[in-house]
Parts: sequence; C-alpha cells; structure tokens
Amino acid sequence: MSNFLFGYVSDPKDGPIDGVSMETVGVYTKFRGKGLFQADKHIIRQEKTNVGIKAAVSTGVLSIHDRKRDQAIAVPIAELAAILEEAMKTNEKLRNEKAKREEK
Repeated sequence: MSNFLFGYVSDPKDGPIDGVSMETVGVYTKFRGKGLFQADKHIIRQEKTNVGIKAAVSTGVLSIHDRKRDQAIAVPIAELAAILEEAMKTNEKLRNEKAKREEK
C-alpha cells in the first residue's frame, strides 16, 4: 500500500462534516468487446492514474475520482463495506484451507 494521508472536512461548506478523503494511485483499465458478460470483453490497456477517494457515512456514499480523466464513480458505502467484508472472509477461509492441507 502506498503512503497516504487522510483529509478531513472541517467546514460544512466543503462537504459533509463527517467526510474523509485521500489521494492515491489506482489503475485505469480500458476494455474492448461487446455484450453484457465479461467473457465477451478483454482488457486492451491499463495505466496508473492519480485517484481521489471521498466518503461520508452521513451521505452513505463513497466516490472514486480519476484525476487524469476527470471521471468519478460513486457507490453506496454500505455495499462497499459489505463486499470488502466478504472478500476478507473468503481470503481467511482459503488461507485456513491451505494451512490444513499443508499440515497433512
């Protein structure tokens, strides 16, 4: 994980008072293909990009802003938290299964 600092909203004119933000580096991915299913698409390009992330529980939203392309996506913070929790559980389950196999 890269070094980053959290920013906090101190003035309600700047956003929700419980808002937090950070700047980091992400990866922009360009796809080519047709259809609704991932199998019909493939990655044609990936590149690093500067990313701003903002979240506030009071609004229930987390947004990720691609600074280079000036595009953003906002997602419900509860759904994001749920998928992160599920990913952690899945990883823990797989690590435990691997450890049991290695004990034999």
